[in-house]
Amino acid sequence: MKKEWTIIQDTREKKPLKFPANLKVLDDKHPPHKQRGTTVRIHTLVEKLEAGDYLLRGHESNTIIERKGSLREIAKNCLNEKDRVRFIKALVKLKNACDHPILMLEGTPLQMERPCKNVPNPACAIDGLMRLIREYNIELILLPGTTYSHRRACANWVARLLIAGAITNGNL
Repeated sequence: MKKEWTIIQDTREKKPLKFPANLKVLDDKHPPHKQRGTTVRIHTLVEKLEAGDYLLRGHESNTIIERKGSLREIAKNCLNEKDRVRFIKALVKLKNACDHPILMLEGTPLQMERPCKNVPNPACAIDGLMRLIREYNIELILLPGTTYSHRRACANWVARLLIAGAITNGNL
């Protein structure tokens, strides 16, 4: 297993995740049932990405993660005619750029279902999103991101997803 990984973050990311400098991961030299971990170093670089918000240097065509920060953002992207066209173009670009496109939405299912001032009918936004991710074959993950601790955990999960993609794809 590589001991150092570099995560590329898009320059347009407005609320970037804070990745850990070190992350303990499953050591692939041993069978999983042995549960041995190893610590890897994580570097973060900020560069303009053609698709998505996060990817792993050296594995650019493997997994790319697009982050969306809220139900409000999803509602705007799925229900506003002009923004929907732009969002679909971004999904197509994401799908064409890698083998494993992922849309990460910050929030829990319960948070996503709560009506709010800007999204009085969240079911419409959720259904719009579900239809688009099914149509364009994009994986969806929901991770809570409301507190500093949540955002740190999100960063850990994103790093793990990117590294797992590199390892399972066999590009090491």
